[in-house]
Amino acid sequence: MPYTNIDATITDAQRTAVFAAITDIETNLSFLVNLTNSERQALPKMGSATQSFVSKALEIATNNPQFVPPYADVAGMKKDYDLAVRLQGIEMQLASLHEKVSDTNLAAGSEAYVTGLTLYNSIKAAAKVNVPGAKALATELAERFAATTTTPAAPEPVPA
Repeated sequence: MPYTNIDATITDAQRTAVFAAITDIETNLSFLVNLTNSERQALPKMGSATQSFVSKALEIATNNPQFVPPYADVAGMKKDYDLAVRLQGIEMQLASLHEKVSDTNLAAGSEAYVTGLTLYNSIKAAAKVNVPGAKALATELAERFAATTTTPAAPEPVPA
């Protein structure tokens, strides 16, 4: 559906229900981990090409146990593989939902901001023609656009 204009509200009850649903998801997926950036970078990734490799390796290990070293945990590999495949479907649904929530938030915020700018311009115009009280309101709204000037730090003296 093409975006035209947001005309919606979220009631307190709806917001509470959404938060409860998120809590239910987290409860049902209580094993989820939170990797650091360095952990995320260090881990080998199972993308779509690698997924077929892992699937084939699992099939070969299952059908040819004579080639499986005693230290390889094929049952654990199957469990991890099945979990990863199931999580992929969940991740796709959540990514789609996240994108919709993010886009709607952006659009609603943009609409509110554009209307705020319209009001600000109207108040500035009223202040220019000395409408009583307009200058104070324009000054208050102008704070958003005040340039923040930072004085550059003095360079450190070079030791002799």
